[in-house]
Amino acid sequence: MKRDIQPKLMSLLSDPGKKEVIIIEGARQVGKSYLVDDTLNRLDVPYLAFDLEKNSKIRRQINRTEDFEDFRTLLNDQYNLQNGSILFLDEAQECRKLAMYVKSMKEDWPGVRVILTGSSMNRFFSEDERIPVGRYTSLRVFSFNFSEFVRCLGKDDLADFIHEAPGRVPASRHELLLKLYDDYLKVGGYPEAVKAFANNENSFEIVDDILAALEEDFFRKEEYEPFIFDNVLTVTANFLGTPSKLSHIDSTKYFAKKIIEAMKGWHIILEVQPYGLDPFTTGFLPKRYLHDVGVINRKRSLAAPSISMINTLDQRLRTPLGGLFENAALLSLLEGGAASGTVSTWKKGKSTDIEVDFLMDSAALNCKIPIECKAALKIRKKHYKNLVHYLELTRQIAGVLVSAAPMDKITTETGKIILNVPIYLATSANIENYVKSELP
Repeated sequence: MKRDIQPKLMSLLSDPGKKEVIIIEGARQVGKSYLVDDTLNRLDVPYLAFDLEKNSKIRRQINRTEDFEDFRTLLNDQYNLQNGSILFLDEAQECRKLAMYVKSMKEDWPGVRVILTGSSMNRFFSEDERIPVGRYTSLRVFSFNFSEFVRCLGKDDLADFIHEAPGRVPASRHELLLKLYDDYLKVGGYPEAVKAFANNENSFEIVDDILAALEEDFFRKEEYEPFIFDNVLTVTANFLGTPSKLSHIDSTKYFAKKIIEAMKGWHIILEVQPYGLDPFTTGFLPKRYLHDVGVINRKRSLAAPSISMINTLDQRLRTPLGGLFENAALLSLLEGGAASGTVSTWKKGKSTDIEVDFLMDSAALNCKIPIECKAALKIRKKHYKNLVHYLELTRQIAGVLVSAAPMDKITTETGKIILNVPIYLATSANIENYVKSELP
């Protein structure tokens, strides 16, 4: 199935003016290899592909090369890599020599484009390795987003509708999309789990198997006790959308920080940094999220009942729903962006509760779009009061409220515009288009 990020990758590969190495990052089992394989098969360009984790022969050969010229000669002589080709190296972090060659891949290999992928590319450039700034472009791949989830269920028309950034959604379609989004929040976006769900099979077992393999691989490469890995996942799942404290983790603060940094490098944990309008205001705790909403459901406290946007009415249960909802929105905002991320959060000050969930960088609009997330079926003024506060302080015109309510536009007494965007339409491209339509 064609991924939504695929046109961006195809554009990078098809542009003759682009020579940078393409580094594709993301957690295990989210479909990085499939994305590249499918893209290469759609392009009318010869390519050579290796999985450096599975193919120990080529890994050893590359590690024995003396310099870039030796590396290039190896691929030309023994694997017939010619000019005009694409070289795809999967799990590139398994080959320690490759990081040394990235600069030359761009500058000294004009006839070959290189794609490097990996689930732990934080290990690719060593601490004493100078990162070749300007020599590579990064993309981050997540598991299926909601439109891909819907498409995998055979509902192509609905998936296309999501990407049209519609100004109005018929009531019956709104209700259907919310029900499907509830399914998405339970199943998550691991491609194999979604396929199982589409075939009426047990998707939870697949998520559990993926997590078990991920934990084993993480322990083997990072050498942390497995129980700490599982504990960090559980703690993160239970404190979504709130400032994350190292004291929540069943370990010393030193080791808790170390494992969180490693899990961020593996794209298992996503960390959103808070900022104030005053650049000298510091000390805010970051907010942490998980790379897949299905993982959240498997790692929330077992005593917690299942939650639903539509059916959960108890306010005590809608609090964790808000965190899950916020996590799903973040994944949609980050989809297709650089691995460094383009989303932050804002807090007015340490002694106030005035904050906005997300600020999304928009190069096209040359601003940060404020976004608040509320898992509410009906919109009330309290849901967007912090957005209005931010807009007044920054003198911006429009902000976005992501909710489970129908599409709506609210104009405040001071002329600020709040665009209520249903969660199923809350992609970064849609939000940018909605805000753009309100600017003079």
